[in-house]
Amino acid sequence: AFVGKLYRPLLAKAGFNPAQGAYAGEEPEASQRRAQYVGQLSGTARDAAVRGKLAGAAKAWLAGDKAALDPSWYGAAFGAWLAAEDRIEGGGLLAAKKLYGAALASTDPLFRPSALGVVARSGKADIARWVLEDARDKRLRLSERLSLVMGVAVSGRTRDMGYDWMRDHSDEMLSGGAGIFLGARLPQVFAGYCSVAKADAILKDFAPKLAGKTGELELARTVERVRSCGVLKEKRAVEVSAQIARLK
Repeated sequence: AFVGKLYRPLLAKAGFNPAQGAYAGEEPEASQRRAQYVGQLSGTARDAAVRGKLAGAAKAWLAGDKAALDPSWYGAAFGAWLAAEDRIEGGGLLAAKKLYGAALASTDPLFRPSALGVVARSGKADIARWVLEDARDKRLRLSERLSLVMGVAVSGRTRDMGYDWMRDHSDEMLSGGAGIFLGARLPQVFAGYCSVAKADAILKDFAPKLAGKTGELELARTVERVRSCGVLKEKRAVEVSAQIARLK
């Protein structure tokens, strides 16, 4: 509510049309500001009007009207569309599979990674479970498969599911040609945690796996950040929450 109150007037002044090329030739600073406003409103504030506009444009794009959506809004628009479809019983998982299929059928360097990222970061348990266990296809590149799994693990609502899966499949994921790639990126996946207990768990579960590997130092840094955040949260959470409540 607080974020929405801040950003709605700013977006109203800037204007927002998700159609292709709507802001072609605009000053980069103005475009960047609009992107920030839309990101805050569609994400943190969950603004119904902004999400509805984005979802409508994404639906039209998927139906064949490519002029309905500019590539700069792919992530936000398909995320809003997937969230809207999820409100229909059983629709979220079906929509995720549709978007996944459309991504794999495409060679568009902007749409493909955006669509796969939206599916991975849906925040929905049923979609996340399908991504982790069944989202495998010969058209899916190894790096994309790893990114799908990591996407589940960085999304707040499915973070623990992704963590548990990665812990249980770490030997498989770190072996072979993908091991160096994953080892370097793996610590970043855990950076969203904020807990002393979780810092201990990350250290126990993954430090032996990354010992002597590319991600060893970054894992140690991540564990330190997660632990420090947890300590701060334990000591100041009540105070900070009270201050934010007064700002609303």
